[in-house]
Amino acid sequence: MEEYKRWLRQAEEDLNWAKQSINSSIYYGACFASQQAAEKALKGFLLKKKRPLRKIHDLVAVLEDCLAIDSAFEELRDYVKVLFPYYIETRYPDLGGFAGFDDTKAQEAYDSANKVIGFVKSKV
Repeated sequence: MEEYKRWLRQAEEDLNWAKQSINSSIYYGACFASQQAAEKALKGFLLKKKRPLRKIHDLVAVLEDCLAIDSAFEELRDYVKVLFPYYIETRYPDLGGFAGFDDTKAQEAYDSANKVIGFVKSKV
């Protein structure tokens, strides 16, 4: 299997993880898994285009890498902004606390990641 396909498959699995977390009321987990899903989808696009991956988790920076290839990725900016903070905030309770996550934030994160994955799949 081509490397980019492995990344997209994992993105979809992370999206499923996010959905299961929502169903279990683990809202911080849904936000983290959604961030991971979007990150892997964007990096899958970069791999498809034979671009090297930077070892970062900054979704805005990864989006900029995609924009350097295809300006249509600008469509994803608002979704990426929703997901951007969830790599750190969901992992360390002293940076905002897990109690601040609720079903609304989790669903917004899930929907944003779903949009990113769908868009990337349309481009590969």
